Amino acid sequence: MRFAAATEELAGSRGQFAAYEGRHGPKAVAAASEQLSAVFTSTAGDDVAPYWRMAALIRPLARIAGPGAGLALDLPPRLLDEEFGAFGIVRFEDVDFPAALTHEPTRRFLREVGLPENGYWFEVDTDVPLPTLAEHYADELSGAFTDGELPAGADHLIRLGHLLEDTSLVVDGATGAVLCWSEPDGMLRPLNTDISTLAFTAWLLHREKALDADHDLTGSYEQLAATMAQTLALVDPMACDPTPVTPQDDGLRYWPDAFEDQAGGGLYA
Repeated sequence: MRFAAATEELAGSRGQFAAYEGRHGPKAVAAASEQLSAVFTSTAGDDVAPYWRMAALIRPLARIAGPGAGLALDLPPRLLDEEFGAFGIVRFEDVDFPAALTHEPTRRFLREVGLPENGYWFEVDTDVPLPTLAEHYADELSGAFTDGELPAGADHLIRLGHLLEDTSLVVDGATGAVLCWSEPDGMLRPLNTDISTLAFTAWLLHREKALDADHDLTGSYEQLAATMAQTLALVDPMACDPTPVTPQDDGLRYWPDAFEDQAGGGLYA
């Protein structure tokens, strides 16, 4: 199909979208969205199917940030502040970090860029200093889990906040990998490649809600969920890839499941 081919050309900066190679940022997103929409309307006029209409709005968002140094992405300056408001961003100081957080790119990102305090499907703890996962359970939930029941290396996993009430958002202090620890499942799973792609995911969700308010994207919810997962996978493949990365990994991934949860209503404006 011509529509599918055009969308893949944009993703790979090929064909009619070859000029987008190396182009990132808000202007590149806007131009790519306009051009992809023009491809669709040149064939279908005003009868572009909902899936392709939302593809023209959502898929170009993957171009907001280019590759980073030490992290997967280099987010445009003040991207999160402009999206969530300056008072909606939590930044940390070195004194807030436990000794176990040795990954300097992560430390720098948390100091200089920060994270949304409320990312819809996650909340950052504003009580500082940040504890390790082991310290969190020792101090806040003493007796809930024994050391043997916590994930291996819990004293090197820094708890940033939570996803669900019983699922902790953690970062590996040595590698910067972002993971989630599910209490009910007793399972540590990959969440995002690193802190930069976690921030991108929060930004993507916020943008989608604004677009839904203007274009009623959730009128085709299943297709929207698929488009969101495809867009996130372009930027952070691991966030959507069910391939186990450890012998204990069951392949469940938080973000695709959250996108698909229409009853939870997370994609509605």
